[in-house]
Amino acid sequence: MWHRAVIERLRQSDVFAEVGLIGAKVRASVSDTMFLDIHYYPTTGSYSYSLIDLTLPYPGDKRVFGWDDYPHESVPAIRQLRSHPHHFQRRSVTGEWLFEESDMGGDVECEINVVAGTVQRYLTRLKA
Repeated sequence: MWHRAVIERLRQSDVFAEVGLIGAKVRASVSDTMFLDIHYYPTTGSYSYSLIDLTLPYPGDKRVFGWDDYPHESVPAIRQLRSHPHHFQRRSVTGEWLFEESDMGGDVECEINVVAGTVQRYLTRLKA
């Protein structure tokens, strides 16, 4: 099962306070209000890695950044990316979504190290 290897790698990263399986997703908690959710569908290879901060002021969507392969047909900027539908999205300082190309492709066991490292760098910048 894909989630066993992912959970073990996240635990070994020392970034997260708690890591476990919730339903069909892996959740790695940084704190009571910040966590990484990993959705992966082995039958389709579809994936989503999202850092969520419940303290963000944006109604309905508390993601800080993440990677996924959702095509977002209504967002022309994503369709223009070389990596479409794979993309990285992050919040601008004003809260708007910025979309960037991504090397992610849904190989969750290999990509989890990149995800954990990006979360760790983000947390380090928050503390600075």
